[in-house]
Amino acid sequence: MHNQVEISATELEQIAIETYSSMQEGDDEKVVKLLDRVNILFQKGSTVTQNLVANTFILPLTSLLEMNYSWGMRYLKILPLYLKKEHHNQVYASGI
Repeated sequence: MHNQVEISATELEQIAIETYSSMQEGDDEKVVKLLDRVNILFQKGSTVTQNLVANTFILPLTSLLEMNYSWGMRYLKILPLYLKKEHHNQVYASGI
């Protein structure tokens, strides 16, 4: 049995804002730390936490990264595995 990690929607939104700001500023070191933190939440969180991360963090991130391909590819390369899988699921969810 593993310990589940929980977070509120407000806290996750703050992390998302901080991550997006760091991406725009080009602070890759801070982006990696924040992505790792969210990855741990996604991995060790309950189903509710995973859905919250997917809808509040990864969905807007997917939209942001898809707007500018070269900039997006830079950050897709540093996405942790579980976040990258969720990003992939969201991009190809339509089945088109």
